[in-house]
Amino acid sequence: MTNELFSQYQQRYQQLCAMRNAGQLTPQQFTAELQKLRWQDSRKVWWMINPEGVFMRFDGRRWVPVQPSPAPSIPPQAAAQAVPPAQPSAQSQPPQAFTPPTQPLPKSQGTKSGLTTMLSATPLLAILPSLLCGALWFLYTLIGVFKYEGIRGIDCVTPLIMVGLPLLFWVLKKPLDKLLLPLKPILQAFPKPLRYGIAIAVPVFLACSCSMVSTGGYLALNVATFMSIVVAAVLLRF
Repeated sequence: MTNELFSQYQQRYQQLCAMRNAGQLTPQQFTAELQKLRWQDSRKVWWMINPEGVFMRFDGRRWVPVQPSPAPSIPPQAAAQAVPPAQPSAQSQPPQAFTPPTQPLPKSQGTKSGLTTMLSATPLLAILPSLLCGALWFLYTLIGVFKYEGIRGIDCVTPLIMVGLPLLFWVLKKPLDKLLLPLKPILQAFPKPLRYGIAIAVPVFLACSCSMVSTGGYLALNVATFMSIVVAAVLLRF
């Protein structure tokens, strides 16, 4: 394979980077486009470019980085041009029936970590904090039965809200995402740390406000818990 052909693939990589940096490609789209930058040379050796721009060669078992790169680096100014790059020749493209090597493409910084993927796919781990808080609060109110409050001191509603509402949000994830989609640009206009801060401050504000209205029973706590979970779910959905 000639250096000219390597340069064409590297130029395409530089253009993808420029599009990602300009916001024209999401990290997921950038990674998907990188998956297409795989080709076979005249010796039937497979090549690719990883997210860091390093040429990698498949040795039959794994992808091996090749340093220095077979072709000289393309200046960033060339990658920023709006004219699309020349497509590599047809003989360099992998045949349609070929299954690319199964070694995974190295992850870019924008892809999800394994822990995040596991949490999103496992409802039990996702609701574990609320389950723990609900159980601890129920046990705390149960202690009041043996002190002075009697059976009315047990709070079953608040733990039910703590556990049931996040589980309901998980079950109805797809329809809720469609419902909240118009709010996505508005929510993402605010930094995520700010949204986290608001989600933490809302329970405190609601608890103080509801306590002024209702000084007896657990009604204020029920309302504050319900509203806090709903607000946090909306603010941190995207």
